[in-house]
Order: sequence, then structure tokens, then C-alpha cells
Amino acid sequence: MTDNKKSNVYLIPTEALQTVRLSAPATQFKNYPDVLTVQQIAELMGVCKNTVYKLIKENQLSCRRIGTAIRVRKKDVMSFLRNAG
Repeated sequence: MTDNKKSNVYLIPTEALQTVRLSAPATQFKNYPDVLTVQQIAELMGVCKNTVYKLIKENQLSCRRIGTAIRVRKKDVMSFLRNAG
């Protein structure tokens, strides 16, 4: 039996991230570890994981791959948010 559910994926255009960038003060990062998962970045920025993957694919956000896992340094996320506005 095949599951025919459609997945609703919504991507936010890069231009629309300006609001997210401006609303992410440094204090918002204090409860996060120095190395973040894609899920943590998505939660922090208020976007879906696919948007984070897109930013990584477009080289707007640098990452490291550990096996199949993607990790991003917190300072790289902060730098992206600060410089992309």
C-alpha cells in the first residue's frame, strides 16, 4: 500500500529573510550550542529546514558535513544574519 500524501514544502525567498535577519539579536543565540543542526537553525530563524538547505546549497551559509550530517557553526549563522540585511 502506497502513501499518496503530498508534502507541502514552502520556501521563503531570500529577500523575505530580511525580517528574520533583523529580528535575530545575539541574545537569541545564547541558549544554542556552538555547532548547530539544520533543524536548530530553522527554529532559530523561523524558517523551514528546506530554506536552510537552500541557503547552504547557494553557499550563503557555510557548513561542515560529518558523514551525512550537516553542521553549521553558530558564529557563521550570526555572521550570515548580520551581513545579509
